[in-house]
Amino acid sequence: MEDLGLEWQNDENVHFVIDSKKRKMWFRLDVAKINARKAPIMLVLHGVGHVSRPSFYAEKYWNTIKPIDSFGHEQKGSWWLGENNEFFTSNLLFLVVEKSKEMINSLNDSKLFIYGSSMGGYGAILHGSRLGATAIYANVPQVKLLGSTYSENGMKPHFEAILGKNEESKYNDLTKYLDTIEKNHPLYFICENRFSSTTNYLNEHALYLIDWFLKNNINYHLEIIPTRGHNKNRGIREVRDMFEKYCLDDNWNED
Repeated sequence: MEDLGLEWQNDENVHFVIDSKKRKMWFRLDVAKINARKAPIMLVLHGVGHVSRPSFYAEKYWNTIKPIDSFGHEQKGSWWLGENNEFFTSNLLFLVVEKSKEMINSLNDSKLFIYGSSMGGYGAILHGSRLGATAIYANVPQVKLLGSTYSENGMKPHFEAILGKNEESKYNDLTKYLDTIEKNHPLYFICENRFSSTTNYLNEHALYLIDWFLKNNINYHLEIIPTRGHNKNRGIREVRDMFEKYCLDDNWNED
């Protein structure tokens, strides 16, 4: 694909990784103001279509990584996977995290957390164990792609650009992917609206995933918001507070 060619690419905090086929993933890295080497890392995964620039979210005590997935259908996002059953976006994301850690000179025991909404929520669940995250937060995530009501209500071109018509792919149903993970699951924070513009969204995605968690004795936190829509229910700073409460020691940000 072509570079986005926007002024934000010249920002000193914006970088990119590139693979053997010259495909780039741009990202913004904001380093913690205090104790960056041992500070926790927040990886923020955006939703479909949010590709015009990386997020400017930054924190005093956290390192924050904000990549852009501008692949897939109409270059609006490939669900942090790739295109045509070639999962290069997933590999580029791994390179983004590794390069960011090198730039921070991060300690080996620095904890990684992932925040994502919708497409980004799918990515957070998918990459949580792969990247060794301590916890992930997935707001209104998709769990099933092709064959879901969400797909049939207009999203099928996006999913077919990633998987073709392969409904049997382990990436088409995150529970099938999670079946391949033997250990090192993160703590999963899942947030969903009670009602959605797509019929049966809660049952097909969040509750379907929770059922898998229960059957496999996986730790999770579920929040169902009593509203209708497909909204970002909690901002990143609210989620940061949850991560700090449940996943970090009381004195984690002391010198």
